[in-house]
Amino acid sequence: MDKRIKSRDIYWCPGDDRYVLVVKKNGYVIGLNYMQGDDIELFELDFSNIDEDLTKFYNCIECALNGDSEIDRINQAIWAHHSYTNK
Repeated sequence: MDKRIKSRDIYWCPGDDRYVLVVKKNGYVIGLNYMQGDDIELFELDFSNIDEDLTKFYNCIECALNGDSEIDRINQAIWAHHSYTNK
């Protein structure tokens, strides 16, 4: 059976008006980043790096998040992290 070991995916989240980068290894999120807006070229140029602080934040609160999908929970963490870092 084949098993995906590492992935690097970009999601467009229209409800949140953002692109989200999700890097996984062995099924665990090891990297996140995001950019508000719909300019994919800008995202790929300037936001393809991992935001270590956001990633650590997500991994710390992941068990407290709810949502229908992993990307929903990641977006909840992004909003919470944004609110926290801007206060």
